[in-house]
Amino acid sequence: MVPKYNKILIIDDNYIDNYITSAIIKKNNLANNLVEFDNGLKAIEYLEQNKDNDQELPDLILLDLYMPLMDGFEFLNLFEKIDSTSTKKCKICIVSSSIDDNDIIKAKLDKNIYTFVSKPLTAELLNSL
Repeated sequence: MVPKYNKILIIDDNYIDNYITSAIIKKNNLANNLVEFDNGLKAIEYLEQNKDNDQELPDLILLDLYMPLMDGFEFLNLFEKIDSTSTKKCKICIVSSSIDDNDIIKAKLDKNIYTFVSKPLTAELLNSL
């Protein structure tokens, strides 16, 4: 089976969530490559460094909202400022345990957000993205 994505980027400070998400992606052969960051700042640095290299940019970004150093919304603000047409091709999926209606509404109004899903992720959910 050919993977659905070339590269998936996971941005989440929760080690257990990252482990589970990575395991599901690998077990279901959803991506050729998987890159993980425990905060948005490291992810922005990675995207900035690779903004002109399509092979290094992810097709899908799984983004947690609440993280230290830089939360998901701060990440989105900086992501918007990356000067590259290639980064605009990245689908961003908010993955959060937040039940705050304001978070959900804010995420759905952001033009960079493909979808908002609640944790925990499942194989079925990841396959549907």
